[in-house]
Amino acid sequence: MARKFALFRIRPLGFILASMLLAAPAFPAGFGFYEQGAKATGMGGAFGAVADDPSAIFYNPSGIGFQDHFEVMAGTTITTFTKSTFNGENPSPGEGATGSYHKTWFFPSNLYFVAPITSNLKFGFGAFSPFGLSSRWKNAETWPGRFISQNAAIKTFSLEPVLAFRATSTFSLALGAEYRISKVTLERNEAALDPFTTSVADIAHVKLQSDNADGWGWNAGILWKPAPSFSFGASYRAHLNSDFKSDAKFTQRPTDDPVFDAIVASQLPASAKARVSIDTPAIADLAIAWHCPGQSFTLSADAVWTEWSKFSNLNIEFPNGEVPNISKKTGWKDVWSYRIGLEQKFQSFAVRAGFVYDESPQPDSDVGPLLPDSIRRGYCLGFGYYGEHWGVDLSDMYLPFQDRSTHTNSDNFNGKYRLTANLIGVNFRLSF
Repeated sequence: MARKFALFRIRPLGFILASMLLAAPAFPAGFGFYEQGAKATGMGGAFGAVADDPSAIFYNPSGIGFQDHFEVMAGTTITTFTKSTFNGENPSPGEGATGSYHKTWFFPSNLYFVAPITSNLKFGFGAFSPFGLSSRWKNAETWPGRFISQNAAIKTFSLEPVLAFRATSTFSLALGAEYRISKVTLERNEAALDPFTTSVADIAHVKLQSDNADGWGWNAGILWKPAPSFSFGASYRAHLNSDFKSDAKFTQRPTDDPVFDAIVASQLPASAKARVSIDTPAIADLAIAWHCPGQSFTLSADAVWTEWSKFSNLNIEFPNGEVPNISKKTGWKDVWSYRIGLEQKFQSFAVRAGFVYDESPQPDSDVGPLLPDSIRRGYCLGFGYYGEHWGVDLSDMYLPFQDRSTHTNSDNFNGKYRLTANLIGVNFRLSF
């Protein structure tokens, strides 16, 4: 009977582990987190040629070369999906298949400080989360996509020291290092065909929990202000490699068939170890800002290129031989994000607005419960208040994803995804 069971298996257990591990880099690919300062977010992230608060450490580190005071800034971005639905299509999983995300709140936070060393040389330090969020589905044990993903989460935390040098009164350049810690959690159920009842049953829950992985990268930027009314910025954040070591644990799900359960128990491993090396993409930002002469008004624009093609091939190694090593093509591509922002300053406060158009790197075949990514358009508003030695910035980004339908999903799980997110940012700043 054990041989008959093996012939009727829907997915080999090794394939489960491979697909879960492959999801790890795919997840942040659709959720790179660019909202690292409330002022910048209020301007749609079009901040590379403005870069006039400590969050420049993330957006364009050369901006701190023009900041002449010791400053500390800290804040968070309250993030949630306000809409998340899936509607299946025929033939699989069928028109009656539906699902939605579990309501979850995220609080990616940031901390920056800038310290002048000399009038021309500045030191900065930032701590932030450049990738994150999750896709956690409601009613995980019954939702139709549970054999692909029930929960996928990644947490990252970066530490970035940077030096900026103002070479002239109009030109600054900077160079920094980035140390990043990452962790991945992935969960799903496994199905098999019971040969005694000829029905499909949930036989196990699989949870993959990685160790903390770390890696080093670097970044650089320039900021040029050739005239009082114009500034130009450019920055580059290098790709960063992290090596994950993961444990996958299997928990059997009893069925109503004790003979079948005994066969499953005899084949189900308690755990398996895996290793995967992940490159997060390089990011380049080209920016321009116009400062209206005689007015406290700024109009800015950024074009941000992200090297998502780093995920075109992924290799999984199972060092203990529980399952064969696996290599897979994911088909991700390099994309651009376009950002426009404006700011009007008054005596002690400012109002801001911005717009974001963000391309998706994900091909149709890879769109699924692990990551249903699509084109995003962000609509941003912001407000700032400044005292003599302190300030506060607030922002809100309404982020609807373009409806994404897939008919060629590699897991044969096709349908339409509808997502909308909202991000509320707040930052406090002290200046000495």
